Amino acid sequence: MTKQLITFACTALIMAFPKCVGAQSNEPDGGNVPAAAQSAADSIEGTARRFRMAVSGGVGLDPEAIDVGVNATFGPLFTRGLDFRPGVELGFGELTTFFGINLDVTYALPGYTRQTRWIPYIGGGPNFAVSHQGFSTENGSLVQTTTTTAAGSTASTTTTFSRFDFGDTDFEAGFNFIAGARTQRGTFVEMKATAWGVSNVRLLFGFTF
Repeated sequence: MTKQLITFACTALIMAFPKCVGAQSNEPDGGNVPAAAQSAADSIEGTARRFRMAVSGGVGLDPEAIDVGVNATFGPLFTRGLDFRPGVELGFGELTTFFGINLDVTYALPGYTRQTRWIPYIGGGPNFAVSHQGFSTENGSLVQTTTTTAAGSTASTTTTFSRFDFGDTDFEAGFNFIAGARTQRGTFVEMKATAWGVSNVRLLFGFTF
């Protein structure tokens, strides 16, 4: 999964600055972009467009967290406007950190044309997430130590906290509910709520390449 995130990140950077890359490659001496690097960039850009990759970011409202994600879109499935949209997302806040895999299906509401500026859509799908509760929740562990002296033994208790204590990490499955709108140029805004798993409500903004 780490390799996929790196690939998506590189894709986003390349798609964000295509003109800069192209300008360098058109210089008489070839610029500073080697032919192999340019070929790889073109290949990644083509893959991003073919699978309609998207990047998104926003805020979690309950619990409070910063949310970033990437996804691809496959469709239409069976009918116009019905798409399969798998993706991954990472949320991190003061209390909770989570990593989720989403297998969403979205449906653009009928009635839009090429002149429609914003196309509303709804969707949903299963969510599989690993969440971690941070030290701010005051979940700790007690460590008891015993010291022996000439006069006898004494015992002391110490409380320790750790944000990366595996005892605070859980795997949960839930279901996403989505409502949003997108432009035909790729910009979208949506509200996503997850129930039964790592319960969360997110307001997201993104762009589909």
